[in-house]
Order: sequence, then structure tokens, then C-alpha cells
Amino acid sequence: MATVSAFKAKTHFGELLDRVSKGEEVVITRHDKPVARLVPEGRQRFADVRRAVAGLQELQQRIRRRSRVKLTDREVRSAIEEGRL
Repeated sequence: MATVSAFKAKTHFGELLDRVSKGEEVVITRHDKPVARLVPEGRQRFADVRRAVAGLQELQQRIRRRSRVKLTDREVRSAIEEGRL
């Protein structure tokens, strides 16, 4: 991943777009601090996808654990009255 200053990004914007269109990510900095990131359109970051998959797997496990527990009619009614179901 390349890092460029805001001034360089402004003066070489077309060049940066060419690099990004080929799959490269570019971070734009101002006073040596990252302020923006150029990424190819439609590409999701791998870390975001991993977090989403982990969240779905956790949800799936919670659903499985819940389905093993059999609730009585009284417990179901109580949960409904308390707004939990």
C-alpha cells in the first residue's frame, strides 16, 4: 500500500487513479497523518470480510445453543411478557 501527501495526490491524481484501478490501495496523508484511502471500486477489505464471517459464525453458535434448550410454556409466556421474545 502506497502513502502519498495530499499535495502529491492533488498534483498526480490521474496517476494515482491508474494505480488504484490496477488493484493498489493508496493512503493520502496531511501533515504525516492518514486522512483518506483510495481503493478499487467494489473491493471489500479482507479484514472487514473476516469480521463479518466471525460474527455470523458466533451468531450461528448462539442459535444452536439456544435451540438445544427446551423452554416450558410458562418460560415462553414470561419472556414474551418481558419483551424478550
